[in-house]
Amino acid sequence: MTALAGRFGDVARETLGSATGLSGYLLDPGLLVSSWLDPIGYAAFETELLAALGGWRGLCWAGLACGGLDGELRFAATTYAEVDRLETAAHDVVLGSLLAFPAAVEGGLVLARTGDPVRAAEAVLAADPELADLVITALGVPSTLQALAHEVGDGHGVAVDTGTDDVGAAGRPPRQLTDLLADLAQRNADDRHGMIDVRILTLPDGTRRAIVDITGTRSWTPLPTADVTSLTTDGRALVGEQTAYEQGVLAAMHRAGVRPADDVLLVGHSEGGLVAVNAARDAVANGTFNVTHVVTAGAPLGLIAGSLPSSVQLLALENERDVVPHLDGKENPDRVNVTTATTEHGDGTVTGDHTITGAYLPIAADVQASSNRSIRDFLTGADGFFRASSVETRTFQISRRY
Repeated sequence: MTALAGRFGDVARETLGSATGLSGYLLDPGLLVSSWLDPIGYAAFETELLAALGGWRGLCWAGLACGGLDGELRFAATTYAEVDRLETAAHDVVLGSLLAFPAAVEGGLVLARTGDPVRAAEAVLAADPELADLVITALGVPSTLQALAHEVGDGHGVAVDTGTDDVGAAGRPPRQLTDLLADLAQRNADDRHGMIDVRILTLPDGTRRAIVDITGTRSWTPLPTADVTSLTTDGRALVGEQTAYEQGVLAAMHRAGVRPADDVLLVGHSEGGLVAVNAARDAVANGTFNVTHVVTAGAPLGLIAGSLPSSVQLLALENERDVVPHLDGKENPDRVNVTTATTEHGDGTVTGDHTITGAYLPIAADVQASSNRSIRDFLTGADGFFRASSVETRTFQISRRY
C-alpha cells in the first residue's frame, strides 16, 4: 500500500510540474506580441490552456487528486500497521500470560521434585522460551552486550589453514539440508575453538559452488582473548557489527580459493549464525564474494536479518524450546528473502535444546520434508549446492589478535 502511495505521489509531482511549466505559456511574450494578428485565436488558445491546466479534471486537478490519494494511502497503511502492531502486542500478552502460568507451574514441580533451581529454570524456559524475550527486552541486554563488547575491543581476525578433511559428511557432497547440519556438527565437535571449514563443490557441468560452515560460542569469557568464539563476538555480532570472527571467515574463504563469481552458501550455528548473516551482508556490499544463501540454526537474528541484501536468501532454523534465538528480544523480520522455520526438538534442557545433533539435525529433517511454500522456494533456489559431483573441504581455525 505504501509502494502504491509512492506511485501516486510521483504522478502528482510530475503532473503539477508539467502544469507549472505549461502555465508559463499563458504570459509568453511571443504570444502576447503576436496576439494582435489573431486576437480571436489567441483568446481561444488562452481559454483552452487555462481549462486544461486549472479546469475540471485538468492537470492541476489530476495532480492534486493523486497527491490526495498518496496521503490517504499512506495514512491507511500507517493505521493498518499500528492496529496490527497493537493487535499483535495484545495477542502476545494474552498468549504469553496463558503460557507463562503452566511454565511456572512446571518449574515449581521440578523444583519440588529435585530441589535444583537450575533444572527448575530450565523447565520454565523449555515450556515457554518466549519468556526470555520479555526479560531480555526489560533488561536491555542487546545494548548492554554491545557496550561491553566495545569496552573490550575486538582486535582483528586471523585464519590458520589446518588442512583438508575427507571424513564423514565433510568428504561427501551434500544432497539435502540435513547434510549441511551434519557437516556443521562434525566441525563443532572439534576440541579446537573457532574451527570452520570451506567446501569447494564442483558440479557435473564444471561450475563451482562454495559452502562455509561456521561454529558457535565456545568461550564464555567477557575479557580480551584470542578465542573468537567468545562473548565479545556475541555482543558485537548480535547488533550487526563486524567482528574479528567475520574477518577470519572471509580471510579463510580467500585462502581456500573461493572466487568472486562462485555462488556461496554460509551455514552457522548460534553465534556462527550471527557471523554468517553479517558476513553475507558485508561480502555482498563490497563485492568480495557472491553469497546467495545463508542457513542458520539456533541464532538470534531479529536485529540483523533485515540488513541482508534482497539477493541473499536466509533460512533460519529455530527450535521452539531453544532459548538462544530469543536472546535479542526481537522476532525475525517478515521479508521475502527471510524464511524462519520453527519446530520442536531436544531434551527439555537449555543445553540440549540448542545442540546441533540433538535438536537442529532433527529440525533440518522436518524442514526438508515440509511442503511450506517459502521453504520449498528456498530449497529450490539452493538446489545447486546439492548437485555437486565432488567436494574438497579445507579446515581453518579462526583466532583473534590485538
